[in-house]
Amino acid sequence: MMNIREELVSHFTAGERVLVAMSGGVDSSVSAWAAKEAGCEVIGVTLQLFDTENEFWKDAEKVANYLGIEWQLADFRDYFKEDVISPYIATYKRGETPNPCCLCNRVGKTKYLFDVMQQVGATKIVTGHYATVEDYRGRKAIGRSNPDKDQSYYLSLIDPFHIGLMIYPLGRVEDKGVVRALAAELGLPVAEKKDSYEACFLEGGDYRDFVFAKIGEGKQGNFIFHDRTLSPHRGTFHYTIGQRRGLDISHTEPLFVKYIDTVGGDVVLSERKNLFSSGVRLRDCVFNMKDPVIFRATARLRHKMKDEKCSVEVHFDNRAVVLFDSPQFAPAPGQVTAVYIDNIVVLGGVVDEVF
Repeated sequence: MMNIREELVSHFTAGERVLVAMSGGVDSSVSAWAAKEAGCEVIGVTLQLFDTENEFWKDAEKVANYLGIEWQLADFRDYFKEDVISPYIATYKRGETPNPCCLCNRVGKTKYLFDVMQQVGATKIVTGHYATVEDYRGRKAIGRSNPDKDQSYYLSLIDPFHIGLMIYPLGRVEDKGVVRALAAELGLPVAEKKDSYEACFLEGGDYRDFVFAKIGEGKQGNFIFHDRTLSPHRGTFHYTIGQRRGLDISHTEPLFVKYIDTVGGDVVLSERKNLFSSGVRLRDCVFNMKDPVIFRATARLRHKMKDEKCSVEVHFDNRAVVLFDSPQFAPAPGQVTAVYIDNIVVLGGVVDEVF
């Protein structure tokens, strides 16, 4: 059985020129070490995606200097505003629920890293994500990592071409604590740094404050429950489908957001039992299969939900329908759905309609 060092190094080929995405965190720093330890020619890159100066850049540079590898800060701010932030805002305007991390990995970081990879003459892209690259029916696909840290859901919209360029050295590591212990053993400057879970451009703030700063509170209106007006709300951008907390509504049982009317301004509430749906229609899908098919699988509508059994019908025009065996709570347009067969992401798409 390989130890942690051997496992990480085994993903690389000595002499290969690789680009390592360095976020300034423990995972990407250990990944950069592994690439160098394997004898690769390593170029570290940190993406500048928004205007505020970020301590992560400095941490990434410190690690690169400590490891003795080349490092650069690549400015993609204008692209990021167009590719990620604008769609994020537009999704809220439509009363939908965006997932900026999935979108960032699809149209943001992966393609940006590919651009830099070509510029520096590298052949592979290395990141610290907890996922694997698998072969599935003639295409490259994302596979699950350990259950506690698995990030395959967030990578489910990456197209097979880019997947084939990726190396995820942490994908088969079963315990994040082992990675952090290795970072400490290696003396990496970020060994004690805490993990980050929020969308990077929110910088630890609330999404509502971010949206408000860009486009205001949204349409004003009332909370509606069974066709009865309860009270005015704060603005449509403050709410998402399935939300319970923060409504400030007193009722005999908990109420949840069922529908957001971004034109008229009303937010419709209902009891939990009325928010279950049998399936979703997906758009902007990424398929890890060659032909439209109908098949059995499992799927997730959110990163932290458990896998649910379903039937899937793949359509043309990058669309699909997912029908769950059991009704699911509060699926919402804009959310990302990841579909799995044998722990491999075979399809990822954005919810376009709920039924």
